[in-house]
Amino acid sequence: MMQSLEEWAASKFGAHGPELGTLRKWARNGCIFPPPQKVGRKWLVESHANYVRPGGLVPVPPSRAQLESNPLIRRIQERQYGKAAQRNKS
Repeated sequence: MMQSLEEWAASKFGAHGPELGTLRKWARNGCIFPPPQKVGRKWLVESHANYVRPGGLVPVPPSRAQLESNPLIRRIQERQYGKAAQRNKS
């Protein structure tokens, strides 16, 4: 169920929730997941959404199989290291 940022903040943080300006900044900067949607002048957010601290997500490095199967990464590696280096790595 979608609700306004103010309603979402009241349900998540209670009476000590952030100001509306902070909530709007979080919505613009992707600090709420799933991301809110702007409808007209209002931000609407899923009731089960959570605040995600900036930089709090830890990137998971791709596996070797994912890297080898990606043609773009393969071309970049060939340009950087040469085709011979790619064959020697395998």
